[in-house]
Amino acid sequence: MKLASVLRILFCYLLSVALGTVLGSLVQTQFNLFFLQEMGVPVELPTRFATSWHDLMHFTPLFSVMVAATLLLALPVAEGLGRIFKPWRGLLYLLAGGGGIWVAFTLANYLLPMPTFIAATRGTAGLLCMMLAVGIASWLFGRLTKPKARRGLRVLG
Repeated sequence: MKLASVLRILFCYLLSVALGTVLGSLVQTQFNLFFLQEMGVPVELPTRFATSWHDLMHFTPLFSVMVAATLLLALPVAEGLGRIFKPWRGLLYLLAGGGGIWVAFTLANYLLPMPTFIAATRGTAGLLCMMLAVGIASWLFGRLTKPKARRGLRVLG
């Protein structure tokens, strides 16, 4: 494999980790604020922006490690399955990222002493949105690294 190809894949991986981390952080922030509103706490728009910014600065470093580990394991699985099931390559990447972060959340919740590592994942809607955030990042990686389509008559493969 050429150095340029390796660097391109590494760049796409880091971009996907960054996207999944930012989207996931914003999702968990908004769910946490929603839970506060459900308890009667008023949450104004400036508070939403300030809290989102705070979480981007303080929550994302920890969450990025989780997303990076998830994608490091999930992306090769998606690539392998994508080579077999070519028409579903994008969906397989989406599912690999979403399923991978679900496994990471389950493992973290089992190993850590607190009841739930990320509060947004306590409910089904929050968990699915967090899974979708990382799934979108995984899908982006699959899209950016999609092999070029071969044109012309293919003989023997």
